[in-house]
Amino acid sequence: MSSTTQITSSKLFIILSVLTGLVGAFIHPLMSYFLVEEVKVPPMYIGVYMVAVTLAGLLISQILGGLADKGYSARKMYVIANLGIVLALSVYINSAVFAVILFAGICFMAFGNASVPQMLTLSRQWADGRSIDITQFNARIRAGISVAWMIGPPIAFSLLAVVGFSGVFGMAILFAVLGILFVYKFIPEKPLAVKATIENITSKPPISFWCLVLAIVMASMGNNMYTASLPLYTIKELNLPSYTPGVLMGFVASLEIPIMLFCNRLCRVFKKKDLLIVSFLSGLIFYAGAFQAETFWQLACLQIFNAIFYGLFGGLGLTLMQEELPSRIGFTSAVYSNAFKIGVMVGATCTGFIAQFFSFQYALIGAMSAALVAVLLMVAFSYLKRTGPCLT
Repeated sequence: MSSTTQITSSKLFIILSVLTGLVGAFIHPLMSYFLVEEVKVPPMYIGVYMVAVTLAGLLISQILGGLADKGYSARKMYVIANLGIVLALSVYINSAVFAVILFAGICFMAFGNASVPQMLTLSRQWADGRSIDITQFNARIRAGISVAWMIGPPIAFSLLAVVGFSGVFGMAILFAVLGILFVYKFIPEKPLAVKATIENITSKPPISFWCLVLAIVMASMGNNMYTASLPLYTIKELNLPSYTPGVLMGFVASLEIPIMLFCNRLCRVFKKKDLLIVSFLSGLIFYAGAFQAETFWQLACLQIFNAIFYGLFGGLGLTLMQEELPSRIGFTSAVYSNAFKIGVMVGATCTGFIAQFFSFQYALIGAMSAALVAVLLMVAFSYLKRTGPCLT
């Protein structure tokens, strides 16, 4: 394969990551609003839906990831995941009964939650064996998802005022269908050596691997506690203008994406695990600064630390995890995606609890604590790697 063909092919996977990210970006930010405003359920039911669908999605993602490692087609499983999204959203559009929506979420959207892990598996399977920089490739794939989440929610909320939830969910269905057609048209099937893969999937991940997984959970938890508390903290408690959260999120996204893309060059000088420690320390500094900040400009200046945190975290976490178990790409991609989802679920729960009894500002103390634990887990990861693979 020529270098021109490889460049073209890698760009196809970046396009696929944007399409896949747009599906989620048009659904997840609106779900709590949809349940309260459209389905007319008490806020407590948001938690019921989120926990049930997330847990079902974790299970399905791990099962499909394991099947990918056994030689089953990740391409076909990506299609199945997107079909799950289409079915779930079709129910959401046509029903206002919470029990029906919850059933559709558990049975269909749970499969949809596997779309990102299967896209990551597809991408890495293609990259393996090619003379490309895997760190740079993974960083570009993650940047594609970040771009989708930078442009998706503002467009979704703008459309909501015009076409309602049915129109927004209809756009998400369109992106899911485009993803299916894109995969069938442009992404080739990847045959795997099934026997060799089956021999490797029985190996037990080392303790260092699970330290890395927990570090990603804690970093995701801290990030979610910040983002979940940001609107009410800045608008209600700091009395800043209503545009503040959107401006800050857009600003940090514009900073973190270049950092993600620069990760491969940093990895030529520094070790990935050391860069992740720097990432989590930057997050710790950012949350501590945000806790003390009182003005828009203070929060805006602090976003550089937030960008360093998420740029390095998003750019390197997946690659480092896949390097730990190189023969189990499906498993590691699913674990990586699920670690994020667990962090989001726990972070949202903790934010609500802290805000209920204290304030949204104090949710940032929870974010600081999560970042500190993530740093300690990465130190443990580094220590275990130095002691050798004998610890399991």
